[in-house]
Amino acid sequence: MKGDNRHVDTSAISAAAKASSATYRSFADATRAVLDLLERHMPEATLFLAHLDRGQFIHRIVDTRKGGEFGLRSNLATPLGDAFCSHMAEDRAPRLCDEIAKQPVYRALPMQHRMDAASYLGVPLELSDGTRVGSLAALSREYCAFEPADEQLFLMLARVLASELERESNERDLRRFNDMLRDQARGMAAVGRVARALASGDDARREVCEAACEVAGAPVAFLLEPVGREFTSTAMAGADIAPVTIQPRGDATGSGRAFTSKETYFVADARTHAALAAPLVDATGARSAVFEPVLRDGHVAGVLIVIWRVPLEALPDAPGGVLRLLAAQAAVSIEHAALRDRLAGLSFTDPLTGLATRRMWDEEVPRELARTRRSESPLTVAVIDIDHMSAFNMLRGEREGDRLIKECGSRWRNELREVDYLARLDGTEFGILLPGCGLGEACEVLDRVREATPRGQTASAGVARWDAEETAELLLARAQDALAAAKSSGRNVTIAAD
Repeated sequence: MKGDNRHVDTSAISAAAKASSATYRSFADATRAVLDLLERHMPEATLFLAHLDRGQFIHRIVDTRKGGEFGLRSNLATPLGDAFCSHMAEDRAPRLCDEIAKQPVYRALPMQHRMDAASYLGVPLELSDGTRVGSLAALSREYCAFEPADEQLFLMLARVLASELERESNERDLRRFNDMLRDQARGMAAVGRVARALASGDDARREVCEAACEVAGAPVAFLLEPVGREFTSTAMAGADIAPVTIQPRGDATGSGRAFTSKETYFVADARTHAALAAPLVDATGARSAVFEPVLRDGHVAGVLIVIWRVPLEALPDAPGGVLRLLAAQAAVSIEHAALRDRLAGLSFTDPLTGLATRRMWDEEVPRELARTRRSESPLTVAVIDIDHMSAFNMLRGEREGDRLIKECGSRWRNELREVDYLARLDGTEFGILLPGCGLGEACEVLDRVREATPRGQTASAGVARWDAEETAELLLARAQDALAAAKSSGRNVTIAAD
């Protein structure tokens, strides 16, 4: 190998100089080019590039030429302390060793016991901060196989590889930084939209769910709030399903912890976890999920659930902090909703429709029953509800949903007599008092009212005639049962109670 050394050195140095000025697509491309160059100039030697992984204490072969001579192959891992390159990079043994059997450090290594090499040449891949992260090396079964000129060639090429590695690492870090900035900007924009919804006085719970989907790059999100021992969804995004109700178990490791923990709770496999029931997993295609607690005064006031349809091993770092901000905004949204409900319960007029409230209805019905008893005339109660409201909100948004409710109240009021009484009972459900109307006539009135439903939407209704004995509560319950029958029969119909 030494016989034509002067010619080899000259041509190799020229090739190395070209390698130093070349442009590479990647570090892997540079590695292949360097090893191919060395193979042409040192055809009898075994050549390899190794990663010195001090975090895992592993010497790992990245790529090799003629590695079979010594049992070397790509991705072969050896304990760091067993390898020649580790001791070379730490300056505990020479870079150039003519006779390994006489070098006290190298000859004692397990790698030498396996390989029985005669000569070794290795140089470190040293980054600009002095960190030595790898090695470019050669082995031979011939003694005195390498010379100082070879070492200089290896040093030049090792600098090429170290420079390319740093360039690629810096570009990767820059991409990650830019991605992080974009994620943060997107997250802050989402938080800002929720903040504007809160400031306007709107119910921002759906905006919280939409923002959570955007921030986490997830298709589905739910906000659930405790109702007794259960948690019921009060807002959702990305799913057109009926409200979700989950009753957590009392265990500390399954569904109980997901709903009671005051820390973020990540579920890698949603298909087998007790916190997500099988019907919900099937309806949403859930594969992974995170439960972000919504805290008020240190207590769990709800849970923001974000669902991915692809499996994740861990919660991504980027959205974690923003999800906590959104959970804090959800807590404010829940508090605002509770205040609105309390105010609505105290008011006489519904602020959205201008109609009577449930409180006024509860006061008016007994009075109307008393008048009907005195006059011995018929009285019919009806309950009417907008069909497919969840789907409408999903497609058009909550604000358009509110406008639809308001328009329905106005249109339906115009179809009634002055003596009739219309009130908004709850959400999309309205109550109607029809004094002097028998059951058949009332059904005709409700059909006319339903036909006035705007925006191409439909409505269902249940009708019950007072039997002159039952309480106001029982009369309303019969009308609501008839409404439920209308819904279950296919909607867009009026059904009379028995």
